Amino acid sequence: MAVPPAPKSVHRIAVLPPHIPGPNAPATPTSGSLFNAPPLTLGDVIAAAARLELVRQGFQVVDPITVDTALHGRGPTSAQIAAQMAREARLDATAMFIDVRQWEPNNTGMRTDGVIVAMDVTLVDPQTGFVVWGVHRAPKPVPLYGVLLQGQADVFVAETVMREVLAPLGKGPAT
Repeated sequence: MAVPPAPKSVHRIAVLPPHIPGPNAPATPTSGSLFNAPPLTLGDVIAAAARLELVRQGFQVVDPITVDTALHGRGPTSAQIAAQMAREARLDATAMFIDVRQWEPNNTGMRTDGVIVAMDVTLVDPQTGFVVWGVHRAPKPVPLYGVLLQGQADVFVAETVMREVLAPLGKGPAT
């Protein structure tokens, strides 16, 4: 099934913290030791990859600090809650809800050979609560080549998956 591009009304997007449910939520943070930066969680990495891809495609993206401050560090568990949170926080943007259904690294010792990823990405109008765009990524592997540690693998996989799932959005409005 083909995914249509985003509606022309979508100009500015607030990437909300991804929902990574249950015991399958990876606990391994990425390395944050460089310059004493705090470690990034998998959710942080996925959200950053989404923002990067949206900007690359020409969309305006709400600053992650603004989103985190407005949401008081909370994250949505459904598209409807994402719309409600964005509306209550007055983010003035279409809300992006990322539901990570599976993120399963295939590890050999300290090396990760690939990651099986399944997720749903949804854009929701915060005023109406209606889903205006969405894509489902069925579980399939993202192969990794070379020597990558878990944190490095997560960054590569997140960027790869976001390029794939956000490609159907099309180009954002001219800035």
